[in-house]
Parts: sequence; structure tokens; C-alpha cells
Amino acid sequence: MEASVTGFLSRFTLKRVAAVLSSGGVAVLPTDTLYGLHCRAFHPAAVEKIRMLKRIHEGKGFILLASDFRMVEGLVSHMSGEARKLLARIWPAPLTAILPSTRKIPMNCALRGRVAIRVPGYNELRSLITLVGEPLVSTSVNITGQPQLTRIEEIKKAFPGIDAYLSRRGRKSTVASTIVDFTVHPPRLIRSGRYPWPPKG
Repeated sequence: MEASVTGFLSRFTLKRVAAVLSSGGVAVLPTDTLYGLHCRAFHPAAVEKIRMLKRIHEGKGFILLASDFRMVEGLVSHMSGEARKLLARIWPAPLTAILPSTRKIPMNCALRGRVAIRVPGYNELRSLITLVGEPLVSTSVNITGQPQLTRIEEIKKAFPGIDAYLSRRGRKSTVASTIVDFTVHPPRLIRSGRYPWPPKG
């Protein structure tokens, strides 16, 4: 059995992690908020593996991480001019937007025609998504209903056998992303988090 990819998420490990994800693997990665379980959004078996690891019931979607605004536009069916202008100014940032999804997004990632998307404020993670060439599913590292794990060593113990465990240098956030629903007007705050809402300016 091949050993997991470990170490820091950096320009030295990006290609190895991209290869893991491209082949349908699951990776623990640092984000601009918490550590997360990640896989390709358009790889049904990998998404199902994450669902089983977290013991998530059917009928619950996932946050998708995009590399840039152009990738986001390929995932949504439409976006108001106001939302487009605001999100283009905010991203990349720890703000997750709920937007109308296109039909190409798998049903196990989107719910009732809506998708939660973020362009993360972490350069290496965006570079990784670019290498993979498609959005990544991102979800907190925990069993559903239990506390989120915030240290890589405790994550390895709680979730052994994952294809990659990558950490991040420096201080790590312990606050989840802010979630805002942009399918309604005015946009509605769903979850307070690391990004202040309403935004200033």
C-alpha cells in the first residue's frame, strides 16, 4: 500500500497532492479557515468516500472550492449584477456564497438547485485547484455532529488511511467561513464566520 502524502502544502508538494486528487483520492488540506477533507467535485466515488468518512446522510451538500472567479462562473446558472460585483471584490476570502447551480454539478454536491462556493484566500490551495482543473469538495474534518478537528496529528489518529495529510506553516484559523445566501435579495447571512458580514465599504 502506497504511503500517504504528508508535510506542508507548498509549491514543493502541490504536484504530488494534485496527482492524489486527480486519481480520485481524498486529502486533508489546510484552507483559509479550518482543515478540511477534500476531493474532486466531479468524482462520485471520492465524494461518496468523504460522505462515509464523516457519516453524512444523503440530502446534505458540500462546499466547493474554486481557483478563481472564472471557475465559479462555470458552476452557477446565473448571478445578479450586484452579487457579481460584490463577490468579485471580496474573493479570494473566507466567504462562502450560496448561488444557483448549473445542472452539471453532481446532485451529491448541490442541493435543490443551489451550490455553496468559495474562492479561498490561500494561495497554495488555489494553485492546487488550478492544477487539478476542477473545483474541490471541502468539508470540515469531523464525524457529523462531533467537534471539528483542528490539529493534523489528531486528524491522522481519527481518520487513518487517507491518501494525503497536508499541514500549513504559521498560525492556523479555528473559525469556519462565513456563509451568505445570494439566491435571495438582499443576500442573507446563514452562518457567521471568519469574514465580517455585512462587508465594509
